[in-house]
Amino acid sequence: MINIEGQIEYWISGAEDDLLSARVLVEKNRFLHGLFFCHLVIEKAIKAHVVRRSREVAPRSHNLIYLSEKAEL
Repeated sequence: MINIEGQIEYWISGAEDDLLSARVLVEKNRFLHGLFFCHLVIEKAIKAHVVRRSREVAPRSHNLIYLSEKAEL
């Protein structure tokens, strides 16, 4: 049995860390890299939502459309 709250915290914490990285990169005019980290932030936030709704481990995917559908957004 997985620790659902632990999984949610894992994804949210990762998203928060990546948001800080994205902010620094954008401030340094590293827009392409900053946008990559923004993608990670969105991905991890959606995965946290998937875990909360499904009570299962998040799927191994980087596809935001697929993850959004899985999350029923």
